[in-house]
Amino acid sequence: MTEAAGRETIARYLRATHDQDLDTMSALQHPDFVEDWPQSNERIRGRENFRAILEHYPGGLEGADADASMDKVLGGEDHWIVAPTFTMVRVSGAEDIHTAILKLRYGGGEEWIMIGLFELKDGLIYRATSFFAPKFEGPEWRRQWVERIE
Repeated sequence: MTEAAGRETIARYLRATHDQDLDTMSALQHPDFVEDWPQSNERIRGRENFRAILEHYPGGLEGADADASMDKVLGGEDHWIVAPTFTMVRVSGAEDIHTAILKLRYGGGEEWIMIGLFELKDGLIYRATSFFAPKFEGPEWRRQWVERIE
């Protein structure tokens, strides 16, 4: 699989996540799909279990009604914007191993950062490891030594 094809698979997968298109998400997951969430010590084994988590997410998932006209490619082919709720900031990698950085917006409006490590097999998402962290304001004491990024 080419690097561009791998990035495109991940972009399609995250677009399907935004759209709550569970059928497309499942179709892009390898039959032996596994996702790890190390911060909560959880492993999701199989498409069916992953789908069940999304279907039972408390309060439902947001995003399908967001303005899809914001989707566009920015800069080189390793810079993507997917959607307002699941915004892919960057995806990079080689062959079948890719890393994605995303901004997530949850129901209460809070923004989080997600780092996703993806392994592809047979052109599908085979293994994923996702790390989630809330955004926070840097402390005042170090402002003189840092630049603000968005």
